[in-house]
Amino acid sequence: MMLVALLVALPCWAQGNKIYIEDFEVEPDSSITVPVMMANADSTRGVQFNFTLPQGLDLTGFVVSSYSLTYEMTMSCRLTDDGTHYVVMVYPSGPICYPAGTASVALLTFTASSTFKGGIINVWKCRGSTIDNHVIEFEGCNTTVTVPASSLIGIPIEQEPVKDEFFNLQGSPISSPDSVSMAIKVSTWPDGKTTSSKVACRM
Repeated sequence: MMLVALLVALPCWAQGNKIYIEDFEVEPDSSITVPVMMANADSTRGVQFNFTLPQGLDLTGFVVSSYSLTYEMTMSCRLTDDGTHYVVMVYPSGPICYPAGTASVALLTFTASSTFKGGIINVWKCRGSTIDNHVIEFEGCNTTVTVPASSLIGIPIEQEPVKDEFFNLQGSPISSPDSVSMAIKVSTWPDGKTTSSKVACRM
């Protein structure tokens, strides 16, 4: 609750502040724990962010990182009432701040269903707070989650997808991948399954 109060103050813009989860691979019908990374140009008193998950990937656990424990941080994570996304807060128990730098602030455990074929985790609405209660805006980044190629056995290699869709790295659909330098390609196959991958477009 402390961080919620801190985030109602006027924004204090800073350069290079980012919350992100590195792209990762997960086997269907298994779990994986991945770090949430914070890159902050200025010291910040905790952090808050939202994220959505692709179908077939569930959040099954969360803890603060050892780095956050060093700064006496605690954590809350909840699914919104409408079930559309999660809200995460990592906040201090006293007047203490993370120093400028890049480090893991939390660990999230995801479990993939037996039919999971990959997708995108969208991270957005990221904020921190200075010691004097000014809001620091953070950039949120999308995460591409893939499954091992061996998990896609059963789709003939010569089979062509019936539809390819492209999205920018913020998760918004784009009509042509030529308009961006990097895009997410989502392919729908004749059997109804989908696969996703990050592709380089124009230089």
